[in-house]
Amino acid sequence: MEFNPIEGHPVRFPPGLVAIKLNKSQLMDYRRLYSRSSTDLAGLPKLRQRDFDGRTVHITQAELDALNGALASLHAPLHRGTGSVFEAQERSRTRLFKRLQHLS
Repeated sequence: MEFNPIEGHPVRFPPGLVAIKLNKSQLMDYRRLYSRSSTDLAGLPKLRQRDFDGRTVHITQAELDALNGALASLHAPLHRGTGSVFEAQERSRTRLFKRLQHLS
């Protein structure tokens, strides 16, 4: 499945924001993304259920870049590495540290 980045168009008011339109197919990707990473630390926008019904949503360019990068990482093929036990421990430890950092 190929990822097409979300395109934003600058708006006149308020300045510095871009307008995007999200559809229902992007809702599942956003839910997967929101459940596995801390959106506060990644700079992702807080989106609601109603934002995915084709309405225009205004977010900053930095949030759009972070959202496109995070959604692209969801669709990227997984790097398995050598499959050693130590790599698995390191991945789980890193995930745990990120969760604990988000909770503190």
